[in-house]
Amino acid sequence: MKIKLKIFLSLIFAANAFLSSAQLAMSLKMNRSNYLQYEIVYAKVNIRNNSGHAVIFGDNKRLKGRLLFKIIDRDHNPVNIFNEEQSYPMEGVIIEAGQSKEFVVPISRFYDLKKCNTYRMYAFVEHNMFEDLYRSNDVTFEVNKGMVAWEKTVGIPEFMSPGKKGKVAKRNYKLVTLAEGSQKSNYLMIDDEKRVYSVIFLSYELGEERITHEIDEISRLHLLVPMSPKIFVYLIVDINGKIDEESVYKRTQSIPALVRAPDNGKIYITGGAKAKKDIDYK
Repeated sequence: MKIKLKIFLSLIFAANAFLSSAQLAMSLKMNRSNYLQYEIVYAKVNIRNNSGHAVIFGDNKRLKGRLLFKIIDRDHNPVNIFNEEQSYPMEGVIIEAGQSKEFVVPISRFYDLKKCNTYRMYAFVEHNMFEDLYRSNDVTFEVNKGMVAWEKTVGIPEFMSPGKKGKVAKRNYKLVTLAEGSQKSNYLMIDDEKRVYSVIFLSYELGEERITHEIDEISRLHLLVPMSPKIFVYLIVDINGKIDEESVYKRTQSIPALVRAPDNGKIYITGGAKAKKDIDYK
């Protein structure tokens, strides 16, 4: 029995020594350096396993591990995670020896990035298989308010707020532009006095081409968004930011345009023609 016990303990110590030499290489990237306030901020984390054995994230105590982020603002104040027990879900992830895996993480769903500020961030992994933490490079990004190009206030339809009487509740549609170097991005923001309901990236600004809009009889916003000089995306968005319709039009001898029928408030598209995927656009 003593011999078996010694063999068992020696195997445990050998395994621990092997694991302590394991290494993870990490890199962190962001697709932009400037984000609109309340927009979802995404980051891409690459983890390469140089340890020589598989790294498993599981619910077993030995396999417990987390992907976390360290974020500070321009005044070196730490950005808090919303819930210490909640992090990007890694359970079930297996990274084989020599393998790399990428993870696209919605950072702002886990960390409070609502304030306009400049932030510095790195990613790190903690795992019970390793004594050390493994971290990525640092990245820097900004969160800004942008500029409101136009704003439309609408009433909430009665069928969307049943049982509520008194003053008609209102909601705002805003086209917000955000500059990053020489490039401008267009966003649709939907809010009221109390909260922001939705932020939707629409397009990059194209020269003199402008986004046109109309409001229909049930307070939905109709948008015609130029994606190139010849291609336009038509969107119908409700007061909560739900996209009810999305289609693509092309310029022909005429240009697609939104028209509001004065008798019933319905919106129509005149001019242009429906575009075909993989023929007129990718």
